[in-house]
Amino acid sequence: MDRGVLPPDLMCGLTLTLLSGQPRTPKLDSEGRVSATDGGVWVREQFTCHRPIPADEAFEITGYSTGRYVRRGRSYGTNISETRSAHGELLATNMTTGLLAYKVDEGLEDEVIGIPYDDTSSPVPDWSRAEFNPHRSAIAVARVGDVLGGRDVLMSLAMMAARDTENPDNPIHSDIEKAKAAGLQRPIAGGSHVLAFALEPIMAAWGDEVLFHGARLDVRWKAPTHCDVHITPTATVVHTDDDVVRLAVEVVLESGATAMVADIEIPR
Repeated sequence: MDRGVLPPDLMCGLTLTLLSGQPRTPKLDSEGRVSATDGGVWVREQFTCHRPIPADEAFEITGYSTGRYVRRGRSYGTNISETRSAHGELLATNMTTGLLAYKVDEGLEDEVIGIPYDDTSSPVPDWSRAEFNPHRSAIAVARVGDVLGGRDVLMSLAMMAARDTENPDNPIHSDIEKAKAAGLQRPIAGGSHVLAFALEPIMAAWGDEVLFHGARLDVRWKAPTHCDVHITPTATVVHTDDDVVRLAVEVVLESGATAMVADIEIPR
């Protein structure tokens, strides 16, 4: 952001930005207040960055819901979106999947409303953008087994609050009392915040814009990252050929649990 370009972790929230602006009947807690988790729980994001987006550039996000699902008492929703410049140039393609509630409802039967998940078209690498990547020389020498990152990072509450701003969309990421009211032990980091630390070693090693020219990311959040715990993000090169470099990314909590995994393909 300091370099005047939106960082790639912010690209994964574009569909959610679209959804958050839609009118809906808010969920209320036991005291009649709007629930701190109104809007769902993010569990998977697939997206392609087609080109860098300057911080002062206007863009438009359009999208729609593809389906709703119930599996083993959990309700999910999937939505897709495109982000385009004021001139219609494609900037990002997103597919967002989220839980509609934290809690399992044992009374719900499995069902599919809309397009089955496996039949939904997900983002793919944009091979046409590879030639514009200014860091082609860095990824050209990537080899299977190369490891980036691996250092511990403290996910502090102060850091989470700074990222959340003074008017957060979902205060469970920075407000202790509202997190407790939502049934959490303490505030949890937002998904894009955890992803930011996972992507930082890649950009530090290969270049600030390496993920902006056609790269596809498939991210899954597997466990909450509570405030004031250490996380260890690691990215490992698992495949290379003339066309692509593929990375397996993992963020591990100090307890040993896996908080997030991702598959990243960078066209080359």
